[in-house]
Amino acid sequence: MSATALERLIEAARLDPEHVFSAPWEARAFAIALQLSESGHFTWDEFREHLIAEVRASDRIRARDGTSDHGEYYDHFLHALEKLLEEKGLAHPMSS
Repeated sequence: MSATALERLIEAARLDPEHVFSAPWEARAFAIALQLSESGHFTWDEFREHLIAEVRASDRIRARDGTSDHGEYYDHFLHALEKLLEEKGLAHPMSS
């Protein structure tokens, strides 16, 4: 992804460019989600609902197990995207 494309994505999401991504895969996941949304495969609100559900589920697990969140946001982001793509028939779950 070019610097210009990343700058556009950050601006579109109104994110702080100094504290957005801690690893390249996070930027790629964000770019994929944004592009698929802009291409009409799903709305950003649909994606956001899936992300909220992922975070909520994780919060319940942490509360039950007494664990803490250590920067897992983009893990949740990726899981939400995977589930939405499966629901839309754009991807199939990977076999274990």
